[in-house]
Amino acid sequence: MSDGGQNAMVISRRIVFVVGIVLVGGAVLAFLNGQTVLGIVLLVITFLAVMARGLATVLRGQRALADRERAQVPDGPVRAAEAPAPVEDVVAQLVGMNSDALPYQIDATRGPDGVRVTVQWKHEEMRWQTLFVRGSQAFAWRMEVDLDPAKAQYRFVEHSGKASVRAAAGPLGATAYGNWTWTKGKTSGGTSATFVEGADGQVTVTGPDGPRTSWEGVVMIKPGDAKVPVFTVLRNNGWRPPRDWSGARLFEK
Repeated sequence: MSDGGQNAMVISRRIVFVVGIVLVGGAVLAFLNGQTVLGIVLLVITFLAVMARGLATVLRGQRALADRERAQVPDGPVRAAEAPAPVEDVVAQLVGMNSDALPYQIDATRGPDGVRVTVQWKHEEMRWQTLFVRGSQAFAWRMEVDLDPAKAQYRFVEHSGKASVRAAAGPLGATAYGNWTWTKGKTSGGTSATFVEGADGQVTVTGPDGPRTSWEGVVMIKPGDAKVPVFTVLRNNGWRPPRDWSGARLFEK
């Protein structure tokens, strides 16, 4: 985003904060004076303003992530399942899509029964500090694709992780909690994301491009961005899963 756009977002945040305090104060006075309808209207206006500002933050973060580099699927003839490409050619194309600018890394290791292709999302973590809250959020994702050269077939499984920590200080004292989850299976069209704003220099994001400190930040993992090019290469080379049907293909997105 341009400097002008960033300044506008900072100013709008301050306006919403100040106006919100005024409106909430007005709502309290309205309730105390028996003007219930006016109080409710002021609270609703405050809520809508905060929601609109939050939506702007999310949309801005999504636009920034949409600019990430996409893997370039190699050009070439599409093979039929009856004439698949050798596993060496498939692996070379998959690993050849790697780029420092991609948010994930593709590696391959040969085993006694075939080749395992590992697609690992690079580090995605954000730490922030506001007036009363410190927090961190990290996401992890890995996909393992096992290639069977004898049958030109592949099987895959995904591993997804999320870790979050929050510490807050308030009138009743300090509270802190953490949460960590790790799941194994297959996903379809999923996205994990967190968007945060704070004072200048209080949000640090560590992503594919390294650490960055600012007044705002976003971390996101979208497995489909990695899965689509990987499975496109496999299918273009005539490789298929053991059971190939429309339902199974949903998990390749």
